[in-house]
Amino acid sequence: MQLHRQAPVIDCHNDSLQAVLQGDPRYNPLKHRPAKPRRLWQKGESGHWDFPRALEAGQTAQVTNLLVPWRKGGAYIRSILKAYQQLQADLAAAPQMALLATTAADIDRAHSEGKVAVLLTIEGGEGIDGDLDLLHVYHQLGVRSMGLTWMYRNAIAEGNWEDTGAGLSDFGRQVVQEMNQLHMLIDVAHATEQTFWDTLETSKDAVICSHTSCRSMVKDFHSHAPSRYLSDEQMTALAKKGGVLGIFFSANRELDDDTADATALARFIAHAASVCGAAHVGLGSDFDGGFPPHGLEDIRGLPNLTSALIDLGFSDKELLGFLGSNWLRVFREVLGA
Repeated sequence: MQLHRQAPVIDCHNDSLQAVLQGDPRYNPLKHRPAKPRRLWQKGESGHWDFPRALEAGQTAQVTNLLVPWRKGGAYIRSILKAYQQLQADLAAAPQMALLATTAADIDRAHSEGKVAVLLTIEGGEGIDGDLDLLHVYHQLGVRSMGLTWMYRNAIAEGNWEDTGAGLSDFGRQVVQEMNQLHMLIDVAHATEQTFWDTLETSKDAVICSHTSCRSMVKDFHSHAPSRYLSDEQMTALAKKGGVLGIFFSANRELDDDTADATALARFIAHAASVCGAAHVGLGSDFDGGFPPHGLEDIRGLPNLTSALIDLGFSDKELLGFLGSNWLRVFREVLGA
């Protein structure tokens, strides 16, 4: 906890705002598991993340997602705007706990004021509906990151469930270049392998992978969507580009081991650090969208992961990097003032 208070602790992806809007059927123990509504400013009994629990864990900043394009051809723009409105309401209800961040300086301010900074991302380029003007609108609303794809093919590129090797489309290259101009974080989580390489080639700035895992460590890898996980070669290339990758908190799923815990998850972080350097690895929990292992049932378990990393022998500098300073470095470089 001393480490957690020393410098900003940053997680680069969760779906908690979506869970708030849709209810938490997966995490409700009641019979038939009806959705259990909650707000981010309230300490919830279900789900993985909210403002009070984040502050209890010593967290400073959270990149939270406005869109999961569950269905092809969905009402994506409406979904994004409804999520944005809900976040505004939650922030307005708890100004003493949280603030909207659009720069690294906002994260520094949240850390000094004992608040949690919320940065906005859109998981899936479906959200711009093939229109670069919408990218500008979202930027004006405070969105500072976008994942090019989710699982499906869209106008920008292919997602993990529809991978024919096509990579970025011509429009997708325009999107990457426009995001560079807007100083937005380009996120290749869920990108197919060809999309990954095309994006690194096209972007003039560092590229991030907000939530992923280590392909070489995933059990029964070929039964998963292969390009969902980064190869060692991809990790190295992302680091050379100046980027950071976030390890998601799903060691139990990736190891096909229901007993996996924070110690198992720490080994994924250690592997990534051994491949691409500790300065290029961070947290990408996928809370409220993923399946965290024992000891990480919600954000309050984060000190268990830090403890497991300490046991692996990492230095304080490396630990602070994993916990947030690596993300903060990229945020400073890409988002600017």
